[in-house]
Amino acid sequence: MMTAWPVMRKRVLPVLALSTCLVLPVAASAQERFAKECSAKDVIVITLIEDHGVADDVPAETLAQAHQAMLDARSTCADGRVGEALAIYNSILDLGPVALVRAQRQ
Repeated sequence: MMTAWPVMRKRVLPVLALSTCLVLPVAASAQERFAKECSAKDVIVITLIEDHGVADDVPAETLAQAHQAMLDARSTCADGRVGEALAIYNSILDLGPVALVRAQRQ
């Protein structure tokens, strides 16, 4: 019986790897300036992107674009443009709700 893991892994792991590689170089000073509002939206957005990756209900290209927008929002917020960053975060929420995923039994 074929499981969903190989398909999911092909879509989610590259996004997570890219996220890790791009986030690590952020300077400490930028992290200190990261507003609480941005932090709250960031958690919501990254969870939404990851959940869509697991559910496999959104094309990989769309998830990649959402991920890039999230990185842009982080950078914008670190630059002190919180309102603009929150608008970017809110645009990512247009991905919509995640489709329910049923666990496959073996």
